[in-house]
Parts: sequence; C-alpha cells; structure tokens
Amino acid sequence: MASMKSKSGKCSNFGNCATADARATVEVPGGLDFVCNECGKPLLLSDTGLQSGGSKTLLVGGLLLAMLLVGGGAAWFLLADTAAPMPPPAMPAPATPAVVAPAPPALPAPPTPQTEAPTRPAHGHCSPADERAGLCRTTP
Repeated sequence: MASMKSKSGKCSNFGNCATADARATVEVPGGLDFVCNECGKPLLLSDTGLQSGGSKTLLVGGLLLAMLLVGGGAAWFLLADTAAPMPPPAMPAPATPAVVAPAPPALPAPPTPQTEAPTRPAHGHCSPADERAGLCRTTP
C-alpha cells in the first residue's frame, strides 16, 4: 500500500520537457505514480529538508551546545582567577669563589740519628750526596 503523504520531485528530461527546463518542483499526491505531469518521465526525489521531528532535534542539539559553551567559558574564567600564580623562574645562585682552607703548618722533620760523620775518602771519588747517604768508605 502506498503512502498517502505527498512527494516532491524534479524532472530531468531537459530539452524535451518545459517543467525540466524551468527546473520546477512537481508535487505528486500520495498514491499516484512519481512521474512528471508533462512528459511522463520518472521524477528525481528532491530533498525536502528536515522531516517531521527533525527541527526539534536540531533545536535541542543547538541549545545543548550553547549551554556547554557558556558553562565552559564561565568555568574557565572563574578558575583562571583562583589559580595560584606561577612562581618566577628560579635563578641560579651566583658563583662564589671557593674558600681554600689554609694549609696546616708543616711538621718538623723527624730527627735523624746522629752518627759519626764519615771522613772524606782518600781517593776523592765520592760525592757529597753519597757521603750523606753513607755510601763512601772512610779511611781509618
């Protein structure tokens, strides 16, 4: 059983149909064939926009979007004022010269055991350093 609702369409028989050349929309009552009244060719269903209930859905969706935008903007402004300010960037401490501790006083050298000082060898080939180390033979 055909729908009793009327449909609208456009004829595409350009050059042979005055309705198609005029790009006019043809209203066809429900239950009749969906053809052009002038030439009898099938019509192309024209977009009639939103069907029943579609405008209500669009209106509700638009209102929800507007409420979200207004609420989000208000929250952003309110939270921006109460947010803690960011601390200034930390500056590195100025370089200070390193404090050098004074060297402890030098300890006196341990006492060397006193021995009999060797006498200079007769041959004269011993250096004073060798004499201090005790490497030279002494004459009796």
